[in-house]
Amino acid sequence: MKINITKETFLDGLSVIQAGVSSRATLPILHNFLMETENGKIKLMRTDMEMASIHYINAEIVEEGSITVPLKELTDILKTLPGDKEVNITVGADNKVHIKCGKSKFWVIGTPKTEYPLVPEIQKTNTLNLKIKDISEMISGTIFSSSTQETRYVLNGLLWVKTGDKLEIVATDGRRLALAVSAIDSAVKDFKIIIPTKILNELLRFFALNKNTEDMVALNVASNQVSFNIKETTYISRLIEGNFPNYEQVVPSKKVMSFTADNQEIFASTKRASLCASDLGGTVKYALNKNILTVTSNSQRMEFSDEIKVEYSGEVFDISFNPQYVLDVLKNIPSDKVEFSLINSAQPVLIEAVGQTKFKYVIMPVRS
Repeated sequence: MKINITKETFLDGLSVIQAGVSSRATLPILHNFLMETENGKIKLMRTDMEMASIHYINAEIVEEGSITVPLKELTDILKTLPGDKEVNITVGADNKVHIKCGKSKFWVIGTPKTEYPLVPEIQKTNTLNLKIKDISEMISGTIFSSSTQETRYVLNGLLWVKTGDKLEIVATDGRRLALAVSAIDSAVKDFKIIIPTKILNELLRFFALNKNTEDMVALNVASNQVSFNIKETTYISRLIEGNFPNYEQVVPSKKVMSFTADNQEIFASTKRASLCASDLGGTVKYALNKNILTVTSNSQRMEFSDEIKVEYSGEVFDISFNPQYVLDVLKNIPSDKVEFSLINSAQPVLIEAVGQTKFKYVIMPVRS
């Protein structure tokens, strides 16, 4: 194998695949990535046995071939090379990877492709095409509500439900829930799958690098895997098996009382209150009176109180929350106005942006 490539092109390609390589990988080969020539381009691939990323870059191919290379070592080498010179890479029969740029020369020990884990291809027979803008909003608007506890593995993913012309994405950690709903124009078969948050975070990272939010993402669903394809890049992941909670029963269907507030005002007040609720299990209390919301919190060393104007005409009422749950919701709502719908101080609370129905957020109150 022999190729000539620019430093910038190579580093940009490696940045797409590098995040998924764990420093705690149990198999040494997982610290490597696969580099091979394919259809006039260089295919970069890495996997951790749970998910994989594949990315194609342009290069001058002098000789065809393949090799796996330690990702960190090669990235560190490339970063030290001058940016205005071409990088020449040659793989010898002894699997040594020779890197030459100007007068500088390196070599690292590679491993044959045959020793790298296989990544099965997903049959593209059930493809759902979505805009990057739309899918990015749905993921980022829900993923923060997923669980990070390994003991609740089924909640370490987001539930994706395609029914007719509707796509729903749901995340929950058992104390809060986020639901995104979007209309789609697709004849794809209905599906109900749980996608790990790891690959979805990778997607968000990649989307942030992609300036054209009108580009399309091709979602392919198989029996136990899912893939996302964006032009020259593909992400593949195993699905999470298990029973996701019945989210439809969690989202309140009735509104006994509600209040509307300015998003920035209630966010700022809750943020200040959270400073006094830093103790384990600390809460923020909302007390409602006619058009007034009093926000209070206290700890052993601090106490806080604030009042903001809201639209509320019901009876005197109070309820307590984990402040971080409220803040996570409010900072993900783009609307200027938010509505809190309540049943009583012990039932789930529904938070929505005024004037839109794409997102619904549910938070369990805390017994004060």
